[in-house]
Amino acid sequence: MRYAPITAAMLLILVSGCARQESEEDVVPPPATTTATAPVEEDYSHLPPPVVAPVKLEVTLSPKAQAELSKLSEGIVVEAVYAGDPVPAASTQTNEFGLLDLGKATKELKGPGTVTLAEDVIDRSKLDLIVGQPQIMLNVRSARKATPNNILACKFYWESVATASKQTVQIPCTLLSEAPAE
Repeated sequence: MRYAPITAAMLLILVSGCARQESEEDVVPPPATTTATAPVEEDYSHLPPPVVAPVKLEVTLSPKAQAELSKLSEGIVVEAVYAGDPVPAASTQTNEFGLLDLGKATKELKGPGTVTLAEDVIDRSKLDLIVGQPQIMLNVRSARKATPNNILACKFYWESVATASKQTVQIPCTLLSEAPAE
């Protein structure tokens, strides 16, 4: 029973709570009500204008991939997707990557080689709806004519059109059964 007075005092403090009273100076006034204003549009005039240019790429095959494609008489498909980061007003028009689609192109090669993707597939009317430079994504695969499944493992390429158009883009490919393309 020696701790009974201390326990009772602690319970009294706990039950009564803090007795400090806020002075009017300590109370933060509620925020003033404001009327809603239209969102401020971002100014992108400081950014360089979008570069729209042809992109040249070279598809190379490992010896095993070359032999297998030749044996099957299989071709190669190059798929290009052009897109850009949307301005806030166009954010509801994005694809599965959160980008605004600007155009697509597909080219078929009979074997390894070079192909040039013309810039005319880029929808220039949408360039004002993106921030910064248009991007190009390149996916290379087998044509799936001799076999229903893709048999190639090719390097995926994603860069701005401005960068991609400066030099020939290299896309190395191997068979899926080989080590990954570097």
